[in-house]
Amino acid sequence: MGVMTDRGTLRRAVQEWRKWFLRITETALPRTLSVRRTKGLALALTGVRRSGKTFASVLLSRADPERTFYFNFEDPIALAVTSPEFIDELIDLHEESAGIAPTHVVLDEIQQVPNWERWVRKAVDLERYQLTITGSSSRLLSSELATAIAGRVIEQQVWPLSFAEYIEFTGAPAASDAQQRKQLQRYLKWGGFPRVALLGDELERILLLKQYLQDIVLRDVINRHQLRDNHALERLVAWYLTKVSCLHSYQAIRKAFGGSVESIAAYTAYLTEAFLAFEVQRYHPNLKVQARDAKKIYLIDNGLRTVSLASDREDWGRLAENVVYLELRRRGEEVFYFKGTQETDFLVTHLGKPHQAIQVAYSDLRDEHTHAREVGALLECLRETKLPRGMILTSTLEDRIHVEKRQIDFLPLHQWLLSGTKQ
Repeated sequence: MGVMTDRGTLRRAVQEWRKWFLRITETALPRTLSVRRTKGLALALTGVRRSGKTFASVLLSRADPERTFYFNFEDPIALAVTSPEFIDELIDLHEESAGIAPTHVVLDEIQQVPNWERWVRKAVDLERYQLTITGSSSRLLSSELATAIAGRVIEQQVWPLSFAEYIEFTGAPAASDAQQRKQLQRYLKWGGFPRVALLGDELERILLLKQYLQDIVLRDVINRHQLRDNHALERLVAWYLTKVSCLHSYQAIRKAFGGSVESIAAYTAYLTEAFLAFEVQRYHPNLKVQARDAKKIYLIDNGLRTVSLASDREDWGRLAENVVYLELRRRGEEVFYFKGTQETDFLVTHLGKPHQAIQVAYSDLRDEHTHAREVGALLECLRETKLPRGMILTSTLEDRIHVEKRQIDFLPLHQWLLSGTKQ
């Protein structure tokens, strides 16, 4: 099998992960995840590193932990693996140690195992286990692998904590709007990674978030794609962290840092594949126009930006817009931005048709010029897309107006985030 590790060492690793899994099933905090198993199919949980994929798989197996086999393939012992048969050996060792055959199998970071999809296909076809696999790469179920295991796996993405989950994790449900706004500011600054949310010490949060960013870039981009020009990648990551919620183009990045448009596009694709950064296209009926226009960049977590900036200046507007993007994706929405003479932050589509327009203006909009600008931009979007109403998310303002027979709702951001519905 190409594995040089002796059987005794493998057995100890299996036993250690079993002890860890049983302990975690007792202590894991619940989350409001819409993750479900489908009978007869494997479940693939994808998402950024440290977003909670492992704990989601633990919660799914909580009903029968004694008959669950769990292994994390980022264990150094798995570095020498060259074939998927290694998984069978680990399960055999688990059965010997536990004295019972597993009915549930959880394989964490399975992309580390060469040709893992062959093993998954066989396991699903033979109906041996309820199978859950996780991976920190959107290529876990790329077109090539989807062909190999077509019809055998359901993929669901796990995101960092929503604002509602964040409040539950911090253990201090807020009773008033003022308290919720205060919690929102902390969420906007430090993001929603579960472990970070539980830390009370600011220095510990900073160190942990920096480590997360380093791990994502090194393990899920540089090592996975065997990149050599790490400096160019680091410059690009720094650019995107700075430019969150902003328009960007590869040509502009090339002019700023050099390199080729092709390499910038490839590196950006790698960052997207690792769930670190996301590009949002302009909505336009003409797909050629849509493809060539500048894109907006968003990040998986505000905390990664907070610990990466040279300045301590917090741009609450950009942070709020990034959080809205993440929440829309968490709710399963298809998201674009709208650009006419002015810009609207988000245009949600259903089956390709405009469904909802959202502007993010994280202020109380008391300034008449600002109020008119935000309303004007949204109104232009509503006219062009023929939508009857739109929404402006604010810091405190709650209101409703009618302009040109169209309805515009003003809603505080914390209320929208806690609504948990598609509005």
